[in-house]
Amino acid sequence: MPTYTHSNASFTTSAAALLVSNGMLASILSIFVLSIYYYPRAALLYVWLPYYTIGFVSKWSTRDGLQWHWFALNFPVFAILRAHIGLTLEVSKNFSQEEKKKDAKFIFAIFPHGVGSDFRVLLQGMLPSLAPNIHAKIRSLAASVLFVLPIIREITLFTGCIDASRSVANRALKNGRSLIILPGGEAEQLMTKRGVEKIYLKSRKGFIKLAMRHGVPVVPCYVFGSNDLFHTSEILAGPRQWLVKNLGVCIPMTWGYLGTLCPLPVKNTICFGDPVEYKCKVDGEPTDEELNAAHADFCEKIKALFDSKKKIYGCEDRELIIV
Repeated sequence: MPTYTHSNASFTTSAAALLVSNGMLASILSIFVLSIYYYPRAALLYVWLPYYTIGFVSKWSTRDGLQWHWFALNFPVFAILRAHIGLTLEVSKNFSQEEKKKDAKFIFAIFPHGVGSDFRVLLQGMLPSLAPNIHAKIRSLAASVLFVLPIIREITLFTGCIDASRSVANRALKNGRSLIILPGGEAEQLMTKRGVEKIYLKSRKGFIKLAMRHGVPVVPCYVFGSNDLFHTSEILAGPRQWLVKNLGVCIPMTWGYLGTLCPLPVKNTICFGDPVEYKCKVDGEPTDEELNAAHADFCEKIKALFDSKKKIYGCEDRELIIV
């Protein structure tokens, strides 16, 4: 498998620079939120109302997004983070060959989600090295709540995200887009534990059904190091699980470098396996039996990918747990 790094990945940075960068984002968001507390009428009229009106009218999140490649590639915080976690991509030869074909299209199923899926945002600027032929056509599915949070919404949109609803995903594939999906979602995010490789997959068959309905190959992907970027706690695990199950909202109890929300300096590598196409007898209409067989095969594929690479990336003493 060829390995790719971002052109600025060797940029030397300190933890202080990382803290400052994240602090700037937190400060901007805090000022935006606190404005409604101190100047409620003015904030509602001149800031919040126009902000959400533009978002509602534009419907970028439910259409084709608002991808801004320059931002994803060059935003200083992203460059610092890529260097901080040493993000690299390892791509199978079969994928590289398939990606060159005309009208190539894929569903990238990435595990594990991790505390904040930091790699997802950072991956966007590296897509030209991953998929030089189709990188401009790749979109990522993201939780709906991210598109209503100031600043977070812009970062989510600029890094190629669209709403993770079924109708939006179907439309994107029909329009020739490839999709990056984190099937484990909030449930997998909440179970993240440093030193443990656990993914939430047994009941997640939607992405397989989506691929079968559209005749799109699925690329199994595993992120080594993602679960080790933060320490996590099980405090209030019950109430937080209730929020995930009933409201789709995840509140991780987590801390990273120096007890902050900055990730620990742990190397991350995203391994992209061979594309797998799951067919059904009637095009676009998989039966339950066909879906279950395809899902079982994918579970084997993602485990095989993990087992084949775990020694290389320092996880030889770990077993992949699929729940």
